[in-house]
Parts: sequence; C-alpha cells; structure tokens
Amino acid sequence: MTEQAILKTFDPRAGIILVTATITSHIEMKARLVFDTGATYCMLPWWLINNLQIKINPKNVTQTTTASSVETSPIVKLPALEVLNEKVENVTCLVRDLPPMSNVDGLLGLSFLKYFNVNINFEEGELSLDRY
Repeated sequence: MTEQAILKTFDPRAGIILVTATITSHIEMKARLVFDTGATYCMLPWWLINNLQIKINPKNVTQTTTASSVETSPIVKLPALEVLNEKVENVTCLVRDLPPMSNVDGLLGLSFLKYFNVNINFEEGELSLDRY
C-alpha cells in the first residue's frame, strides 16, 4: 500500500476544493483545477492544451450536457497528470474553456480520480488520494 497524498490547505467553507495539477507533455505546465467528482472527465482550456502541444483530432469529440445546453468538445489524452504527488498517465480530458470569472483553469474529474480512494475530511480541511 502506498502512502496517502494529502492536501491540507482547502477551506471547507469555500464551496469548492482547488488543487494544483502538473501536466506533462512536450513541456510541463501547472494548472489550478476544481476537484469535481461530478465531472466524468478532466477538463482543460484550449490555451493550455495548445501550449502543451497536444494534438487535437477534430473527429475525436464527445457531447456533454451543461446547465444550459448540450455542447460538443474535443477529447485528448494527457500524457501525464499529477496531483498531490500522484501521477496518472494517458488521462482522458475534454478541451473546453471555463468562463473567465471562474478564476480556475479547469476541472479534475473522474478520468483521473477513478484510480484512487478519495477521502475528504471537511472538519480538518484535508483531501487525500490513496492509490488502489
């Protein structure tokens, strides 16, 4: 069993949990992501995918339902995504921009989280990832 990766800095009163992710492709970049167990996929903005030089296949798309509509978005594979010192390779990710007022880069969804037992301790403000 591996040691748990623990985030001890989230504010349980904030309404969202933010994590810093490192995405590695031809280069390495950091992103601020909302921890979102309701998102099937991770989601990153166009500018970040372009800067990482990840190729987008216009035929590889999926439809997702938002609060107000059904949208079509490209799907890419992230070579490596690391959160809380836990790395997963070939993570499926939607390419879509969040509204500018969200002040985050994207979402950390189930395409990453499915590899872990996830524990959220709101009393202590701790999030832990324990790899299966």
